[in-house]
Amino acid sequence: MKYGFLFFFLSTIFSLSAQQKIRGILKCATSGQPIPDVYIMLMTEDGKRILAYSYSQPDGSFILECPQGPQQEFLLTTSRLGYEPYRQKIPAQTQQTEILLKESSLTLREVKVISSPIRRQGDTISYYMSNFHRPQDRNLADVLARMPGIHVQSDGRVQYDGKPINRFYIEDMNLLGERYSLATKNLSPSDIAAVQVYENHEPIKMLRDRSQTEQAALNIKLKESARAKWLKTFDFGVGGFPFLYNATGTLARFARKNQTLMIGKINNTGKDIAMELKMHTLKAGQVFRPGAPDGIPDRFSPLSVSSSFFTRDRARFNESSIVSANQLWSIAKDVDLRLNMHYGFEREKRSRIMAIEYRFEDRPPTIINDHTAQTINWHKLECEWMFTANQTRYFLEEKLSTDVHWKEASADIFSSPYTLRQKIHLPRVHLKNNTSILRLLGNVSAGIENESEYTHLPQKLMLSSSDSLPLFRAGHVGQSCSFNDGFSNTHITLNYKKHHQSFGLKCGIAWTWQKIESDLSPWPLVTDTFVNDLTWHTSRLYVEPSYRMNYRNWTISSSASANHLRTNYSGKKATYTYIHPRLRLIFAPSGDFKFDAGYSYTTHYGDLNEMGTGYVLERYNLFSKGIEALQFNASQSINFGVFYKNISHFLQTSYLTIYSLYKDNLIPASFVRDIYTFSWWEQKDRLSSFWLNTLSASKLFMEISLTASINLSYNQSKSVVEQQGSSINYTQHSFGVEPSLKWKAKGNLNFDYTMNAFFSGISMNHRPIDSYIPLINHRLYTYFGVTDQLFLTCNLQHFYTKAPDISASNLLFADLGIQYDFQHLTLSLDWSNIFNRKLHVISGYNTINTVTQTDKLRPSEVLISLRFKH
Repeated sequence: MKYGFLFFFLSTIFSLSAQQKIRGILKCATSGQPIPDVYIMLMTEDGKRILAYSYSQPDGSFILECPQGPQQEFLLTTSRLGYEPYRQKIPAQTQQTEILLKESSLTLREVKVISSPIRRQGDTISYYMSNFHRPQDRNLADVLARMPGIHVQSDGRVQYDGKPINRFYIEDMNLLGERYSLATKNLSPSDIAAVQVYENHEPIKMLRDRSQTEQAALNIKLKESARAKWLKTFDFGVGGFPFLYNATGTLARFARKNQTLMIGKINNTGKDIAMELKMHTLKAGQVFRPGAPDGIPDRFSPLSVSSSFFTRDRARFNESSIVSANQLWSIAKDVDLRLNMHYGFEREKRSRIMAIEYRFEDRPPTIINDHTAQTINWHKLECEWMFTANQTRYFLEEKLSTDVHWKEASADIFSSPYTLRQKIHLPRVHLKNNTSILRLLGNVSAGIENESEYTHLPQKLMLSSSDSLPLFRAGHVGQSCSFNDGFSNTHITLNYKKHHQSFGLKCGIAWTWQKIESDLSPWPLVTDTFVNDLTWHTSRLYVEPSYRMNYRNWTISSSASANHLRTNYSGKKATYTYIHPRLRLIFAPSGDFKFDAGYSYTTHYGDLNEMGTGYVLERYNLFSKGIEALQFNASQSINFGVFYKNISHFLQTSYLTIYSLYKDNLIPASFVRDIYTFSWWEQKDRLSSFWLNTLSASKLFMEISLTASINLSYNQSKSVVEQQGSSINYTQHSFGVEPSLKWKAKGNLNFDYTMNAFFSGISMNHRPIDSYIPLINHRLYTYFGVTDQLFLTCNLQHFYTKAPDISASNLLFADLGIQYDFQHLTLSLDWSNIFNRKLHVISGYNTINTVTQTDKLRPSEVLISLRFKH
């Protein structure tokens, strides 16, 4: 509790004068009726600088935040089509005003009206689709990527101002939850009127003005012609060579009382349609790893899909299908029932050639080469049921989800002079339940929440060879690994709000149980045990007081979580007590500027999932052994950010820096022998650090229909590893430059250009960096409309990388497209990989190793497609 009082004391030092607000109403001078949608600007006395702006509401009212300063007078101006501009100086002490606007009319021979593409009303920013939609756009994600401030990652997750969105609504209804890629990848832009961003969005209505969130929500506003009607889209395409197919069916209806979205897809063109079923994290600070399974990772690791996302779809040889059924019923006002069911199947063939060079301080490097051809079959069945009552006085939510996965992988491995056959079975069962009940009682909100999960992974790996395997004296090796995980967290929350201050309290108990059993047969010819039968139990009691104050231009929030943890690690019992303090300061002198700073301290005690205890044969050449000592790490993090956003000038900039210092009690270690790599943990204290710097800017130039943006980054990480018995300090530096230009040159001509350039290098034992590895990816997409119905597209991609002592990888791809639009039918022809590049070579640093990987690419292919839309 002492941290809560400390932060309360710190917060009281900010005693500036309250920010004044000017309230007013706009009326017609003739009729006396209120006038909505009037653009009001508060300017300096000389009229050279805008200090604040707003739009009038349907009742004519408006609010302007008057900045602090020595000004004695302000200039108040208005702008609206059909009314004469208003210009009047007002005293700085003005709190209430009424403005009467005179109607105006002009006789014009020709009028050209250009609507504003972006508009702000309070915390809602509307992007109008007509200003961003282009004829070649096939889904909503194509248009979102063109909207300033909105970023669509390669995995489909949507971010706003650098943070993931916390809700995705369609007509203010939450149909898809965390799987909103089903909408962004399948809704037609022609059915959408606007994309709305709800800044600082709190999904729970009764907690609004009580919680501090800086994440935004997206809301899709449909055109009037698309509401409460069945929207049908069907795509079908065939081609070669080899034989290609691609088919999609989308059936959707979005009404006031219920919503339906049904999707079916099949293809073998390399596109990863299963990514649309991924659950995108809605919490800031959590990292989403594309290609990794949701939740706990598999015990054994098939080949990665590709070296980079640049060639992800170009290196996929697949047969994929998904079926998704989503239904939401509005039972009563703000009371919803939702059901989501999904099935996915993938058969994918992967092949690669890999060379790993292990560098040492006192001996020549060791190089391990292998060529692997692998086939993976993956079935996924997922279901989620949720009931929500989101009222202004109470909140009730019950969500139950079930996921059942079955994955099999078989591979032929050639590592001279050995030839091996590998099979992996990776079943998975995951159950999860969330229950939340909150109630508002006067100035106090009270609630109880429970989150429970269970995961079962009974997985196996088998390896065989015509000859004896090194280290085994046998031609067959098998390993079973069963992992079970149970988790439950129940807590109560109390929050008291009075004026600009709020006090919160959370207390609860969290319980975790994990068990891992593995058996390797036969044992390799090294001395140690190769059987696991380990359990990990914890019970954690925690109390977290918090305090938040909004005072003038300042927002101050603090918390201190006190934890009492009891652990039983395979019979070894221990007790730990620790405190997690957090402090956050936000200073917003105007609606355009914001300064943000924070500090946090956290500790973490590892579990069996992260430890990987005991030997695990993850691939044919890798053994992983944990340590029967509880992992511990502590981290301190400091962050600072500066944000500037001016909607009237369509400009957004931000700078963010984060520095984190970690203290661990374990160091990763490795040893190379024959074709095998052994990895384990050494119990030794170590310090490591991570420093991130990001500068971003985007600007929309309306006059020339150009959106320009740039991201600059510098990252630095320092740590220690043990290899061949030696401790090695390494520091990794990386620089990034990501410019983007999206230009609508004419009505029938537009261009999109993006570049991702990264440079990384490793310094070993504080020595200078020998060289930096460049990783550069350019993309130029061009659209040219021959007629209103016929248009051409061209996609050029260039990829370059160069690692030390390795030839450069310099790839150029070209894709062409032709499309003709009928009334309800679109005919298109796509020719991909025209230059027929068949291999992709990439090299990079992996801690203190250099890894070179060669991926097989898809050949030159042609696809003819038909799209029916009604």
